[in-house]
Amino acid sequence: MSIPNHFVFALCAVSSFSLSAAEEPAEKLPDMVVTANLVPTQTTQTGSAVTVITAEEIEQQQTIYVSDILRTVPGIAVNQSGGRFGAFTQVRIRGAEGNQTLVRLDGIELNDPSGGSEYNFGNLLAENIERIEIIRGPQSALYGSDAIGGVINIISKKGESGLKVNAKVEGGSFGTHQVGGGISGGWQEHFDFSAGATSFVSEGTSIAENSIEKDRNTNVTAYGNLSVHPLKNLMPSLQTLEIGLNGRLVRSELQTDGFQGGIGAIDADNESNVHQSYGRIYSKLNLFEDTDWIQWQHQLRATYSGNKRDSFQKQQLSSEFDGSSSKYAYQTNLLVDTPALAQSNHALTFLLEHERDQVRTFSAFSNIDRSIDTTSYIGEYRLGLFDRLFVSGSVRHDNNDKLFEDATTYRATFSYLVKETATRAHASYGTGVKNPTIFELFGFTQNFQGNPDLQPEKSHGWDAGIEQKLLHEQITLDATYFNNRIESLIQGTGRSAINLSGRTRIEGVEIALQTHITEGLDLTGAYTWTSSMDSNGNRLVRQPEHIASANLNYGFQLFGNRGNVNFGVKYNGNQTDFAFDPFFNRSIVKLDDYTLLSIAASFEVYKGVELFVRGENLLDEDYQEVFTFTTPGVAVYGGLRAALGPFFN
Repeated sequence: MSIPNHFVFALCAVSSFSLSAAEEPAEKLPDMVVTANLVPTQTTQTGSAVTVITAEEIEQQQTIYVSDILRTVPGIAVNQSGGRFGAFTQVRIRGAEGNQTLVRLDGIELNDPSGGSEYNFGNLLAENIERIEIIRGPQSALYGSDAIGGVINIISKKGESGLKVNAKVEGGSFGTHQVGGGISGGWQEHFDFSAGATSFVSEGTSIAENSIEKDRNTNVTAYGNLSVHPLKNLMPSLQTLEIGLNGRLVRSELQTDGFQGGIGAIDADNESNVHQSYGRIYSKLNLFEDTDWIQWQHQLRATYSGNKRDSFQKQQLSSEFDGSSSKYAYQTNLLVDTPALAQSNHALTFLLEHERDQVRTFSAFSNIDRSIDTTSYIGEYRLGLFDRLFVSGSVRHDNNDKLFEDATTYRATFSYLVKETATRAHASYGTGVKNPTIFELFGFTQNFQGNPDLQPEKSHGWDAGIEQKLLHEQITLDATYFNNRIESLIQGTGRSAINLSGRTRIEGVEIALQTHITEGLDLTGAYTWTSSMDSNGNRLVRQPEHIASANLNYGFQLFGNRGNVNFGVKYNGNQTDFAFDPFFNRSIVKLDDYTLLSIAASFEVYKGVELFVRGENLLDEDYQEVFTFTTPGVAVYGGLRAALGPFFN
């Protein structure tokens, strides 16, 4: 296995800077992730490959769509069906397909049962997001179907003590403007809340080549969350009782073009209207929290996600797709510290879930009303020894309502710290499943018959890596090798769907770099090499062999730390895609590589009030991520944002 070195600029770029021999960093609380295990875990104790994107990074890069900042994450490939603004956007992790990546928002699974169990990132604006956690590798033992490639978990901002208000207005190229705002607050740990809305409008560009017709997009997103501690100071034994709810509503309209075999994307008077509704209600109770060695936690939660998509041709309704997923769960965690026994700590978790996926469609060629129920039993055990060695084991059994084979998946992780050299070894092994979709089981049109004998896709994947900190932790370098084997892939045959024989083989290397060069100056980089082959030895489509990114951020020390500038470079290597002749026979074509350069700057003109400007695709790259679907050229945006408060603190 040879790894090309001509695009490892994400690592080498640091050599052009002079790193100061800084003082020891101030002591801070350990970084935690909530997605890597069933209980929150320190990042250094996590065996799975993890990347965390913070609200600060989203703000520094002035990210509009979540998919844009995901391009900076090792192991992730993003493909957008042209036009950028609201267009269908797929995210793949480690060579797995888009519907083999599970997406969650505040514990709500967003994958759309009416869209092939895939999540379309084209409608996800980066508003009110506190952090994004990406866990790579098979995670079905924790999260069930759709997690063969990994999990993307998005966590919203919560309110804090006092009252805060925020607002934003932005405008720029392609007739684009965005207006939004929100309010958040809390009172003495009795309750906290956050709510807001944003409206995004762009006249857009044409998705089809050699066309000047613009494809307009509008997106209105509203969000909110509330949590209360009803027994605070009333019943000390139950003071950690928490009840909460959160939700998000999205209304999007997108003008789209058509598709013709032998040509590809063509001008057409088409439109897609999307209504998305996500919600969760939960309760948490922590017992024995006032003791030093044991805690017993209980959680009840119910979640709902709904995706309704209406398609129009020449302003006439042509089809309706309505997918929904509801889930009910009970989880209990027993946390025990036994310092006298090898300085050990233990976390034992049991989780019971019941999920229903439902699809309703209506069109001239399809009329479906079907549902699938799954009941799951999950167990996990985590062990820490000597504050150095951390291992975990998980197992899950999915009872799939007799429609197809039940599934049992498992996962094991390992993390070992060598504190004397600031070195950490990490590894994981897991199995994954992807259940057949309702369309694959029951059919989609009169010409496509369902196959009730389909079985879930299955995977076996592992990774191993080394994380090294240097120069008083100013530099963190992580290199990980991954290997995944996927069996029983489901593929359409023209009139139905079948499980393919043989294995899809995927392997690669991920390299991540974080550096604190000097006060206010930070550099991050990522590089991924991926080799992916299907069972016939063909390279997987839309899977570039090389992906790299680098981001340099500088917070001005002049003017009282009121300014910030951010430089970003994203490289996407060449990849393949499908082309179709007039009779829709399929062939393979090659898409060229491309490099995207962006610059974002901001300046605080008054306390809490910032002016900002951003340039995108400054090299004016002419590129395609999906064959014949075009993308915009150079763009410039600017605006103002304000964050005031807290008041009444």
